Amino acid sequence: MGISMPSEQANEPGIAVNKSNISIFEFSPEMSVGNETIDADHKAFFELAKLLHDTLSGGERGVIVLSSLAILEEYVDGHFLREEKAMRKVSYSNFAEHRLKHNQFRARIKAISEVFQQGITSAADDLPPLVVHWLRSHIANEDQRYKRWINNSAVDNRPLVYLAMEAEHET
Repeated sequence: MGISMPSEQANEPGIAVNKSNISIFEFSPEMSVGNETIDADHKAFFELAKLLHDTLSGGERGVIVLSSLAILEEYVDGHFLREEKAMRKVSYSNFAEHRLKHNQFRARIKAISEVFQQGITSAADDLPPLVVHWLRSHIANEDQRYKRWINNSAVDNRPLVYLAMEAEHET
């Protein structure tokens, strides 16, 4: 059950409008940053947002959502570390600004997760639109800036689970 935006009218509040018939949960070719690993991470983010949307739309507010939140938090940590390591490796000039945006998003996800764990399960309803909107905006406005800087040798291609564990030790 995906959401498609065939026109400029969003059919769900808070979800960014996509003017094509592509589901808002799909990665499109123009989002590519020219690195298969990072692009694959971005695609998986959209899949996680869709999973959360579908789960929440089905009325689930329990352990499945809690597990999805944990996966999302790990994924955020691992992916952001992958990008940030590559940016440091190539001395990317906007590294500090980019990292700040990562940290702000990470904090928003963590805050929603904490509220959900305190029993306010409706807090999770904000996640799919937040993730999709933030991701689309971030890829278009921030990640595209590092596109010409990052080369394949700069990117850590290990599975995200390793990077998530590494990120846990860096904080």
